[in-house]
Amino acid sequence: MTLPADPLWKRNEALAARLLELCGKPRPIPSAGLEESAWLAGADAVVTHIEINDCHGVGVLLGRLFEGCPNLITIRSRDHFGGDQRLGDVELKIAHGDAIRPRIFENVLRALQGHTVARILAVPYFADDARNAVALQSISGAPMCAYLMDDQNLLEPGIPDALMAELLAASRLRLAISREMAAGYEAKYGLKFWWMPPVVEPKHILRRLDPPPLEAEAPWGVIVGNIWGEGWLKRLRETVRGSGVRLYWYARSHFRYFEAEPSALARASIFVAEGEPLADEALIEVLRRAPFAVAPTGTLELSDDRRAIAALSLPSRIPFLLATAHVPVLVLGARETAAARFVEQSGIGLVCPYERAAFRQAVARILEPERNLAIRRRALELAPLFSAEGALDWIWRSLELGRPADDRFERLRAALEAGPGDSGKQR
Repeated sequence: MTLPADPLWKRNEALAARLLELCGKPRPIPSAGLEESAWLAGADAVVTHIEINDCHGVGVLLGRLFEGCPNLITIRSRDHFGGDQRLGDVELKIAHGDAIRPRIFENVLRALQGHTVARILAVPYFADDARNAVALQSISGAPMCAYLMDDQNLLEPGIPDALMAELLAASRLRLAISREMAAGYEAKYGLKFWWMPPVVEPKHILRRLDPPPLEAEAPWGVIVGNIWGEGWLKRLRETVRGSGVRLYWYARSHFRYFEAEPSALARASIFVAEGEPLADEALIEVLRRAPFAVAPTGTLELSDDRRAIAALSLPSRIPFLLATAHVPVLVLGARETAAARFVEQSGIGLVCPYERAAFRQAVARILEPERNLAIRRRALELAPLFSAEGALDWIWRSLELGRPADDRFERLRAALEAGPGDSGKQR
């Protein structure tokens, strides 16, 4: 086949040849009309599901990792925030509908518009994200790291087994955001996974013990970030109402995925922060004055509307609370959730069910001065291990090796598994 003599094909001659080898002869792709100076050569590519911004945990974490990185292409399959994408020199949105495999590869090659890729980080959620990652890796030949932050295959059917198997086999490095997720995917697919938890900007890590006074008046705490299950929010409201505890909720995207009335929450003593969302610096100041934080999660019952998230995802807000403010965390939900396991094993908080009496008792325990201070000491000990300093470089070096470049997260795992000392024990 003679390739069309236009800038796109000239730039992508090797990619096109690879495409022909992989899936047969595609239709000729018309010129994208880009000047050669506009092409990114040897770019890093991040494949994700929606816009990368501060309204959801995946966006926050990717923003921390890639902030200020040049020569970056972002690829997503859907818009959930009106196209508010805050990362990348080139932003691509590629959805495939019912397209067959050759057309999927053609869609990806067409969208590249002459840009070439050297390294890929895939953070899939929808099936199209996995398709985009597989096609991009196959066309470019670039090494790929799959970083699973949300489950869409073990407990949720979002990504079919065959597609997930292909994505993982095409990845030189495989990471998971929780130890539970790493173990689950490793067991199912027989491929090695490593744990990489959410990390925190180094400038925000609190490196001194600075506990706030525990006021004698009505107890209060904070909630940070999104509550992903509508059922979780309903149970939270029923639990807090009449408990004598006030909660103040700070988030950048409170009710995007379900309807809720701030006035109804206020009647349950849950107060939604008004006005523009707080920037990290201002939020951290609030958190450093907070006696404790509440992290709602799932119950893992069949009726749990976000069971996969509860069971397998470690919310990025928990390391953020730990590292930036040392604030004790009270997880509401099942003890078997990823959030509850992390908090209990690390010694940075308590867990209780969605029951008013149990909640009231847990709040009283977490506000005991000695216990509260012991938790904060434990958080001070662990906080530096969650630093994002060098984290992206760690991913790329590990990708080159096909295994962790050093033991930074294994050291964190060991510290968590060792548990707190006598001063940090919660029972």
